[in-house]
Amino acid sequence: MLDAGTMIKKYHVALFLNGGTESALEWKQIKKSTDNTITMNAETQTFDYITDESPTTEINRYAPSLSQPITMYKGEPDYEFVFDKFFNQAVGAAAHSDILIVFYGADDSSAYKAWKASCILQIDNMNPVESTITATITFNGTTEKGTVVVTDGVPEFTSDTTTEFAYTVTANDGEDPIKGATVVIGGVEKTTDEEGEAVFYLINGKTYFIGAYKGAYVDSAVATVNSGSPTITLTLE
Repeated sequence: MLDAGTMIKKYHVALFLNGGTESALEWKQIKKSTDNTITMNAETQTFDYITDESPTTEINRYAPSLSQPITMYKGEPDYEFVFDKFFNQAVGAAAHSDILIVFYGADDSSAYKAWKASCILQIDNMNPVESTITATITFNGTTEKGTVVVTDGVPEFTSDTTTEFAYTVTANDGEDPIKGATVVIGGVEKTTDEEGEAVFYLINGKTYFIGAYKGAYVDSAVATVNSGSPTITLTLE
């Protein structure tokens, strides 16, 4: 664990790729790379509300990615793993893996905070002159947040407890339900039914931006959702 005041360095963020399967994980640490930049790639959405002079922009989600130039050392697990993807020109399911990022500078009791996600490996180039093979690693789907304990270089990930539940958004005009309104939560769009309802599956206790519109009629809210009160009403007027 790091003491307060310690500057976070490149070696305090460890990257692992799964060289096994989802049921039999085999984490291979990326060691021989000269970059350790995690690009967040925020996806935003702009709402031009009729009562506001300027548009409002919200962040819907992030899609993290890393560009990894791996130095080609024969026998090094990170190079051998990526070279196999390069040599076989892996596409489709063969280009999928899992990524684990361990933040050694962010400890939680006796473990370290970590992200785990499915990912896609896109081979960008091999440069024998520079002795590098470069791959873009893009997070694919939901990022699990949790903690990791590392024993003899082998990480063991434990996911935080997150519970999804059905959350109903109702759109009305102040009196009657509105069919066919578009509801947006976290970049996901759904259309309301005859009852003016659209159902989403959200994480209990998480804060979401919720927007709804039909034509020029718009309403929105920022809400911390609770499974004990699994509904919200937006009035489009």
